[in-house]
Amino acid sequence: SEARVQQLKDLAYACRNLRGEMNLSPAQRVPLLSSGDSASLARFAPYLTALCKLSEMQIVDDLPAEASAPIAIVGETKLMLQVEIDVAVEGERLDREIARLAGEIGKARAKLANERFVARAPAAVVEQEKKRLDDFLGTLEKLEPQRERLRR
Repeated sequence: SEARVQQLKDLAYACRNLRGEMNLSPAQRVPLLSSGDSASLARFAPYLTALCKLSEMQIVDDLPAEASAPIAIVGETKLMLQVEIDVAVEGERLDREIARLAGEIGKARAKLANERFVARAPAAVVEQEKKRLDDFLGTLEKLEPQRERLRR
């Protein structure tokens, strides 16, 4: 039971992240395509529809391969918001975000490579900088495949 609630939370979090990545208004209701354990997805559909402001939720065997929209993967489940995106505008946005992240990663690595910073800064500050670096790297890992998918 707790595992199911956690799975629902993870799916809602992933769906909301997709909305954020695509700069969709929270008020805009959009359809969601999902593939995975159809019994669980069918059970979660009413909750996800409400929590993620979806117009509908379709459960399919496989997500369309030619789609340019980002895909979120939660365990064995794949989620994709079914919206049309302007590939050129989305590509530019992703390029800007990737460049910004690369700059932040460079700054964080430079700080952590500076022995004086590491030696003098409180341990909590050094840990915070390491966490920032990990967060930037994680976000970059998610954005680069999306950018590659748009180039195809």
